[in-house]
Amino acid sequence: MPIITMFKKFLRYAIGFVLLAAIIASFILNKVFLFCVSVFFIIIAMVEYRNMFKNMNIHPHKFLPELIGSISAYTFTFSSEAIEQSIIFPLIILGTILSFSITIVFNKKPYLETSLSTISAILMIMCGLYIIKLTYYFEDNTSALLVLIYFTAVLCADFTASKIGPLYKKIKLAPDISPNKTLLGAVIHVISSCITCCFLEFYINISLWQCILLGFFISVFAQLGDLTVSLFKRSLGLKHSGNFFYNYGGVLDRMDAFIFSAPAAYYFLYYISYSAIF
Repeated sequence: MPIITMFKKFLRYAIGFVLLAAIIASFILNKVFLFCVSVFFIIIAMVEYRNMFKNMNIHPHKFLPELIGSISAYTFTFSSEAIEQSIIFPLIILGTILSFSITIVFNKKPYLETSLSTISAILMIMCGLYIIKLTYYFEDNTSALLVLIYFTAVLCADFTASKIGPLYKKIKLAPDISPNKTLLGAVIHVISSCITCCFLEFYINISLWQCILLGFFISVFAQLGDLTVSLFKRSLGLKHSGNFFYNYGGVLDRMDAFIFSAPAAYYFLYYISYSAIF
């Protein structure tokens, strides 16, 4: 039995390293590979997402979030900004309408919970896919550096917050949702993210204060994403979204900080670039 357990643990770690290598390669290689990796993670995340709701007898629609997500991933990867704007918003509206329509037509109870859980899945996928837009934010190799610093900011902030935050446990950030998160940890998270983003000043045309603000927005929305996934898990009586990474949880556990921070980072850069033109 211990041998089997050790093998499963090794297998999970091996899968984790392979997936990490695939993610890094997807940002370096071509758009087709990035699109395929994105669709793969959408499928895995949705399998986890549906399993999370099983104990509550809620069954988010099959295939609809994956279909909407795949079309969005293709649009973000291969379409121009103008074409993208004419597709993405109508796609969100279509997904919302279909979420309720399928519930009604197929009599999927509980009605409201089924529809809203499906809509939530679609919206979280759409937000997470903004990592693709960061990947191609610049036309040259600077985008790869931007994505690298973005990932580093989120991961370093999570690590430092998890190590320093527990040193002062008296003030909790959201005790009913995530009891281990402290106010000190949240502040350290912001500081770490801001410091990491300051390195962007040397590589892209933004000021030091804009780098600090970028780090601030990345941190705040990363923590909101983390708390949102924790809210789902807490409401459903779960510790992890899945066991894809063995004791370290599932794909949603590992990607929660990127769901909201990716669009926040993109639109911050977009608007400061827009304001610079005028």
